[in-house]
Amino acid sequence: MFVAALFCAASASAQCTGDGVQLYPSPGGIVPTNMRLLLEGVGTARSPVLALVGKPLTLEAEGHAVKLKVTKGWESTLGRAIVILKPAEPMQPDKRYTLRLDALLPNVSVLNGRAGVQPSWLSGKGPDLKAPKWVKRPAVSEGFVRRSPQGIARFVKLNLALREESPSYLVVKLAPRRLGVSPQQYLLPVQSNTAYLGHEACGGAFALEDGRSYRARIEAFDAAGNLAPSTPPVDFEAPSAKGP
Repeated sequence: MFVAALFCAASASAQCTGDGVQLYPSPGGIVPTNMRLLLEGVGTARSPVLALVGKPLTLEAEGHAVKLKVTKGWESTLGRAIVILKPAEPMQPDKRYTLRLDALLPNVSVLNGRAGVQPSWLSGKGPDLKAPKWVKRPAVSEGFVRRSPQGIARFVKLNLALREESPSYLVVKLAPRRLGVSPQQYLLPVQSNTAYLGHEACGGAFALEDGRSYRARIEAFDAAGNLAPSTPPVDFEAPSAKGP
């Protein structure tokens, strides 16, 4: 059963994500009143998302609206980019807030939302003021490679555990263990104490070279932007697609 579950998780991570946007925290959940949003542009939506920097966006609820300041986040070399949406004030408790994406990104697909519905969240009872705490520091448990007609997907699986009630994320600064190569820096969502670092066959967060040695410097934060304590870097080798 464990092997089957692992194969399903790996296969899901290796699937190609279509063009559109993803939001973190994912739409539909309960979030702290001081939540900040992360908006990712994938594929053809990458450039339009980057163009939002400096433009106004709004979270709207019945009787209340929160203005969002759009600032630059991180860019991947593989067709993705993230901007940070910082609220000018907290949301009010126990209200449904909708992000009016359609004003600036008409007809964009929200890849982790409901089709045809503007993304929304339910605000919780109050703000999240506590930083996440490490219960288990990140470590690479395994790597995998998947071949498809589109190309090769390559990931390593990071196991970790944080004491945190709201959604958590990692910002990874990844550098090869050789001189003269610029590091990559991007976001990884944490799900069920796991994060997948690598790329799909047709894009992704991090480019991994076959069998190359890497060092990952990792920061963790929650939905309100509270940072976890620093943690030692993680060294690993990218999985190889070469057969025996």
